[in-house]
Amino acid sequence: MFEKLSKKIIKWAKDRDLLHRKNAPKQFMKFIEEVFEFKAEMDQVERIDHEKLKEIYTDRMKLEMGDIFVTLIILCEQLGIDLFDCLNKAYKKISIRTGKTINGTFIKSEDL
Repeated sequence: MFEKLSKKIIKWAKDRDLLHRKNAPKQFMKFIEEVFEFKAEMDQVERIDHEKLKEIYTDRMKLEMGDIFVTLIILCEQLGIDLFDCLNKAYKKISIRTGKTINGTFIKSEDL
C-alpha cells in the first residue's frame, strides 16, 4: 500500500515538474514547514480535554503527518535516494541499538 501511494505521489510531482535535483533545497524547506505544522497540531491535541475535539485535532495531525511523508517521498526522488533503502538501513541500525528510555526519550548506551 505504501509503495503504491509513493508511486502516485512521484507521478503527481513529475506531472508538476518538481522532480529536479535543483529543487531539493526548496523541497527540504517544505519538509521542515510540514514538520512544524504537525507539531502545532500535536500541541493542540495535548491541550484538549474534550474527546470529540481531540478526535478532530488527531485527524488533522494525521493529515499533517501525511504531508510530511509526501515531502520526503518527493525529496528522495529529487535526490535519487531510494526511500525504502533508507528505511531498511535505518532499521538495521536501530535494531541492534541498546540503551534505555529516560523521561520518554531513548538514550543510546554509548550516551548514558
